[in-house]
Amino acid sequence: MCFGLLANKHQILENAPSPKAVFIGGSNLLFGIDGMQLEKGLHRPVVNMGLCLMFPLSYLFEEIKDNVHEGDLVVLSPEYADFSDEYANNIAVADILDVYPRAISWILRSNCLTATQQQTLFGHVRALGLRKLDYASRHLAQIIQHRCKWTHSKYNPGLDVMNKDNLDRCGDLTWHLKQKVNNRPSPVLFVVSSHLGDAEAKSINDFGDYCASRGARFVMIPPSVSVDQYGQQKVKVDSLLSECKQRLHVPFVAPAERYAFPVKMIFNNQYHLNNIGRPVRTERMIEDLLPIVDTLNKKNP
Repeated sequence: MCFGLLANKHQILENAPSPKAVFIGGSNLLFGIDGMQLEKGLHRPVVNMGLCLMFPLSYLFEEIKDNVHEGDLVVLSPEYADFSDEYANNIAVADILDVYPRAISWILRSNCLTATQQQTLFGHVRALGLRKLDYASRHLAQIIQHRCKWTHSKYNPGLDVMNKDNLDRCGDLTWHLKQKVNNRPSPVLFVVSSHLGDAEAKSINDFGDYCASRGARFVMIPPSVSVDQYGQQKVKVDSLLSECKQRLHVPFVAPAERYAFPVKMIFNNQYHLNNIGRPVRTERMIEDLLPIVDTLNKKNP
């Protein structure tokens, strides 16, 4: 559902001048930060590339590499299930090609698919091409008049939310900020990787080295969750982040509990903040990231 925003997000990324701050991760970012507030606090352009949990970390890094430049700050805020392949369904990235064919190069370069999954991907591409040709032949007039959205040949209600009209100029989703019911948190407990996967650790460390080679800085920041759910998962989260501290060269700039928020600040999903929580989290991010930005500015006056 969120893949339809990729083209818009990449347009924002590619048009943003450096030095900038680029945020990558899942829907905790899409729903949970105010890019314009961050711009004022960090004194630099901000790009929110956050989308959804199903993107592997290696893909997230690969798709922004060409737009990382000297003086940039890249901030990863992953959901807690992203640190291993326990909950991964990487072949889901094939659905990106439905709306953004350009992404195939990032999928392949990221090595996020096994050999078998790559075969599935190419079969998907062939079938997708044939379906699109058939769809186009039957909806030519609507396509010419820009009245037709391709989405697996059927109406997708998710497109009423995940479309460019609900993104601001930084790439933040704004749809949920306008909803009358803004506090209906899910009872489903967020999941936590039981360990840091070897592939994930290598991807994070390699990308940190890549950013350093470009004169940029790469750090991590915990995702937003509710205080109640964090309390239930604290032991697992603490264990995971302790392993990250030992094995990763890239630091978390704040402890996990700093980004656990009262339930009244949760929109729906356990990672999504509402219009009350979003500015609170954003202000904390400014406080945590501003010293790093100041250091970058001194190195790149």
